[in-house]
Amino acid sequence: MRITTSLNNLRLEKTMKIIRTAVFVSLLSIITSSRLVFCRWPYLVLGAAVTILFWIIFNVFDQLLFFSPVMTFYLPDDAVQGFIISNITSVLVGAVISMNLYVIRHSKGLKPGILSLFSGSTMSVLSSTCASCSSLGFLLISTFGGLAVTASTFLTNYQMPLRVISILLLIWAYYSISRKLTRSCVLDYAFSTKKYS
Repeated sequence: MRITTSLNNLRLEKTMKIIRTAVFVSLLSIITSSRLVFCRWPYLVLGAAVTILFWIIFNVFDQLLFFSPVMTFYLPDDAVQGFIISNITSVLVGAVISMNLYVIRHSKGLKPGILSLFSGSTMSVLSSTCASCSSLGFLLISTFGGLAVTASTFLTNYQMPLRVISILLLIWAYYSISRKLTRSCVLDYAFSTKKYS
């Protein structure tokens, strides 16, 4: 009985060590790729511009930011959770788009996947549009009829879970593009050392 318990403990320790190593390597990959991309000012400026653009879009759709008759920002107590989630989403969208553009322009043979390009950004925009509580809802209903009513009801009822799913998709896209970038750097380094040695 003691031998079985000690073997199980040993397996558990090895598994935990493998998990810790994988998490460390993943974090190192994300940090390295982020420094590689965002140390160049055009990608930093692009990421900031996309973040600001999506921040404005999300806050207009959530009816927190108004431009008419004067520019006004109003954050009621019941909208704080959605505001925090939309801020996280806009930062992630800016980072993913900048990293994808870096991959397209600088990495030969590496192509960003469809999931990486359109992953959570489309879902986050759709889920942030509270279709039943904005003028977009009336436009959709008058254009598409019953299907728009169903879509509007679905977006209203499941807005927060859809936003969380979009954040998870954006995190996955950021992780996958950073893994591609660091893997290509390792391969380029290994190829160049073999070539010149």
